[in-house]
Amino acid sequence: MARRGARPWISLPPSIGPGGREGRCGSGNSKLQIANGKLQIADGRARLDVYRLLSYPLGATSPVWPGNPPAARTEPLSSIGRGSWANTTLLHLFSHSGTHVDAPKHFNDVGPAAAELPIEAFIFSRPCVVETPKPEGGFIMRAELEPHRAALRQADLCLLRTGWSSLRSADPDRYARQGPLLHPDAGRFLVEDCPSLRGVAIDAISIGSPGYPAESVAVHHVLTGLGRPDGRFLLIFEDLRIDPDLGQARRIYAWPLFVEDSDGSPCVIVAEFK
Repeated sequence: MARRGARPWISLPPSIGPGGREGRCGSGNSKLQIANGKLQIADGRARLDVYRLLSYPLGATSPVWPGNPPAARTEPLSSIGRGSWANTTLLHLFSHSGTHVDAPKHFNDVGPAAAELPIEAFIFSRPCVVETPKPEGGFIMRAELEPHRAALRQADLCLLRTGWSSLRSADPDRYARQGPLLHPDAGRFLVEDCPSLRGVAIDAISIGSPGYPAESVAVHHVLTGLGRPDGRFLLIFEDLRIDPDLGQARRIYAWPLFVEDSDGSPCVIVAEFK
């Protein structure tokens, strides 16, 4: 019997399993299960988390930056129950609510939109989790990042784990209004001292915070490359779950909707483990 909250086991062919193309799938009768946002594979001995969902579902009641539209609203257009041949739905989305990416175009008018970037820009193979606990919100300072300089110089994605996501369900209003933010000088450190970095992510509503409007704008300017002659920028991923073991992920995929000219987009973010 499947445990509560889990889907029943589904048999997989021998070619799908731990290691994928790089290894055999045990006895050839591996099974797959999805539970708590994790895709798991079992080979009769142990369960191995293979894919883990880091993004949150989009909904009309998801916490958003104060004043922003809802992350998602659905509008039924046709219904089988009302005599139509099929069910169809109009989706109303906002580019910066829910788990999403800030493309450079968000704060840099000459920066690229998400759809103008190559697909590999959203695939990361060297993630680095930086623990920056902020139980009361406030700034993530450069001094908190510098001890991780060696790791960050090798990483392609910096994951700022503040612990703020614990409030997303427990106190969504506080989560949206009083969250931590990256200090602009800390943003400059990531852009200028960490040459392999291509993205930064945070487990809060934004890399900025509503209580610090000037600094929030400034750090977005830094990260989106405003005024830089070399065109360097970091992709910004906001409002996602960041687990402490993500530094062990084989890859992190952060797929946006490729909407032409959009300055950002909701994302499906998935970590892949070996």
